[in-house]
Amino acid sequence: MDRESEASGLPRRRALLWIGPLAALAGAALALLYDADNGLRAVFRVKDELARAEVRLKKLSNERSELVARAERLRTDPFEIESVARESFGMVRPGEVVVRLRGATPRGD
Repeated sequence: MDRESEASGLPRRRALLWIGPLAALAGAALALLYDADNGLRAVFRVKDELARAEVRLKKLSNERSELVARAERLRTDPFEIESVARESFGMVRPGEVVVRLRGATPRGD
């Protein structure tokens, strides 16, 4: 009976020997996953930064396209040139009279 209890306890004891290393391995894996510098939080933070950068890049690309189109109009369209001269520099054609109203701000501002 002593041998039987020893024989039946052996597999159980071997199974218990694996619990410690498995628990340590699981703890290390969790620590790596949730580590602030290298874990999942860092991955999510970088993904969030990438998404914000992509949105900003799209906005800047649109703004650049608008500026390129405006620059082309300023090179080729005499009406656009006149509009900028009137709004930015207060220029008028000969014979025109400028009437400024109090409290009104120029459109170019």
